[in-house]
Amino acid sequence: MKKILYIAGALMLLFPALAGAQALPFTAAETDAASLGTAGANLTQTGSIANASFSNAAAIPFSDAKMDVAAGYTMWQPSAVGSNMINVGAAYNMNQKFGVAVGFLYGMNPAYDITDAGGVVKGQFKPSDIHVNAGLAYRFLPFLSVGASFGYASSTLADGVSYGAFNADVFAMAKFGGLKASAGVKSLGSGVKSSSGASFALPMAAVAGVGYTAEFGEKNSVDVNVDAEYYIDGAVAVAGGASYTFAKLATVRAGYRYGGSTVLPSFASVGAGVNLFGVHIDVAYLIGGKDSPMANTLCLSAGWAF
Repeated sequence: MKKILYIAGALMLLFPALAGAQALPFTAAETDAASLGTAGANLTQTGSIANASFSNAAAIPFSDAKMDVAAGYTMWQPSAVGSNMINVGAAYNMNQKFGVAVGFLYGMNPAYDITDAGGVVKGQFKPSDIHVNAGLAYRFLPFLSVGASFGYASSTLADGVSYGAFNADVFAMAKFGGLKASAGVKSLGSGVKSSSGASFALPMAAVAGVGYTAEFGEKNSVDVNVDAEYYIDGAVAVAGGASYTFAKLATVRAGYRYGGSTVLPSFASVGAGVNLFGVHIDVAYLIGGKDSPMANTLCLSAGWAF
């Protein structure tokens, strides 16, 4: 009886808007500030590839960087779930032909009271999430690459109560000058069953994105990206964003995501970043409606590309 109460409390805390419809929703969270600044429209972004194992491994060979290492902190949905996420990632681009990426995310969720059958508080438990990914990419034509990421995600809901699943992302990406396009499938994996017997599905989706980078003079460039997602339950999401970079030193970003009934509700985003001698520092802030769980989400990232 106690274990059932623990699980119920944890589910209400972690999935207030989803009522348990999909498992491991944190796998859909964007924790890279450069990407989140454009509302997560990142399928065709090649500026920062450290987190490519979570976004799109096929983008690695099109990057100008040979190596990119980054870490980030995200204050996720502070007005609702209130999770704190820490992530690290690295990518290696071999002669713009082969790409390898790894990533790790750890989520710390708010503690909840542990009660017995009589409602007496016996202590507290702090749920946590883990997501580990590794990605590979191969550019087999000057304008075309493929990539795949494989990972494991798990949530610990109570003492001795956890569930997880293996997942995979598969992508293809094409680039013609400043025009980029990518398509694939995210969160391929088996269904997840909790210890209570309830069945959940990973937030699997078919995704596609287009982007265009334009340079104006020697010091100005604009990057525009639009991504679309179609989830297995019929939900649709669209994200679009733009960034302006001056002298490859400073960048400002903005975007909007229409989330519909997906695991990530609608929100607007703003962000900024600096890049000096390969060291890049970025910040993103999410703006949501009055009752939006995404409001006030804050993401900070720092890394080194060379």
